[in-house]
Amino acid sequence: MNLLVRLSLNFLCKKNSKKLSFTSLVSIVGICFGLSAFLVVITVLNSFQNELKNIISSVNPNVTIYSPAGLTNPTKLIKELEEFIPAKVEKMSSFVYHESILSNGKETATVYIRAIEGTNSASAVHINKYLFPENALTTLNISSPLIDENRNTLNDDKLRDQLPHVILGKGLADSLDAKIGTVVTLMSFTSEYKKVGIRYNKLYVTGIMNSGLSEFDKKQVLMNFQDGVKLFGLNNWASGIEINLKNPDEAIIVANKLNIDLPYNVIAWQEIHAGLFEQIKRDGTAIKLIVLIISFVAGFNIVVTLGLTVMNRAKQIAILRALGAKKSLVISSFVMSGLILGFLGSSLGVLTGLGILKIFSGLSLGDFQKFYNIERIPVHIDVTLIVFAFFTSLILSFIGALYPAWKASKVSPMLGISQGN
Repeated sequence: MNLLVRLSLNFLCKKNSKKLSFTSLVSIVGICFGLSAFLVVITVLNSFQNELKNIISSVNPNVTIYSPAGLTNPTKLIKELEEFIPAKVEKMSSFVYHESILSNGKETATVYIRAIEGTNSASAVHINKYLFPENALTTLNISSPLIDENRNTLNDDKLRDQLPHVILGKGLADSLDAKIGTVVTLMSFTSEYKKVGIRYNKLYVTGIMNSGLSEFDKKQVLMNFQDGVKLFGLNNWASGIEINLKNPDEAIIVANKLNIDLPYNVIAWQEIHAGLFEQIKRDGTAIKLIVLIISFVAGFNIVVTLGLTVMNRAKQIAILRALGAKKSLVISSFVMSGLILGFLGSSLGVLTGLGILKIFSGLSLGDFQKFYNIERIPVHIDVTLIVFAFFTSLILSFIGALYPAWKASKVSPMLGISQGN
């Protein structure tokens, strides 16, 4: 083995020198760039996709049961659901969902009111990490006693604590120039005594929600469930039921079953932004394919490097053969040379890739913040991916060394004798 390694290193170095030849260095650098590019691109794409999945699965219930006409006696339905949902349930709760208009001074915006059961809602654990201040969700635990009164006659400075509390999405708060403590106006259509009109209600902002999805945060308003019922529904009524599962990935299976068993609309969180996931997957596949091709090209630099070595060292190979070296020794030497190049290039590529990812993790997302409120480029190191890339690079190096090794074994021993004469 010692002889094999010495021969392999000798073929990679300059003649009569212990320094690596220029072609060997080019091969190592090529493998390094190819592997590091692969690791950086795949890691960033996977991290970004996982970040979006985590956000979407957090801000939306895993499974939503919804009816445009609403559900009567939602408490009874929740008890019935506990018996035949084909997955482990973490929690279920009722919610009210309604589209309205919110204003603050001259600024107005179309919003989606989502009235939930405060800290008792199924989504509480997941939503809470996106709220400011941290205890904002507790302000939605108590229903407002002034929900049905005329807001225009109230002195907001004295009675704002008794107004319905709401949490606004960050994008919505920015567009309305609203902050914690601001009193905003909710405009909703009402039909009473056969008359259609607009009802105005004052709402007190007690929190800001920054989920990381700008389109979500531009329209989302969280409210107390009972306040939502008083504004938009009837007693013992809800727009739907939100279900959070122990394993969110089982949401599709649960939704498919409930769609068959229930006369309501049932949707899994993966289906809410299906188009977004498809686009990310499609673009990601194309980018991964391009980077993979680059990695293959870099890996097969070894073919050129060792091919040139065979040409330059033909006399030495011939002398080895004349001294009794078997073809298997020559082949093994060049294969080992390829593996050494692959190991050095791959090791350097992994270190370079991790260094670049470390730098990327501190960079701002730039213009993409217009679409995603993620401040930094998400980077989650996947050890499995690193191991896979490292050994794949070694395998490519091994494959790339086979042809030059075979060519080296074909060098005739007579070549060294004839050239020596």
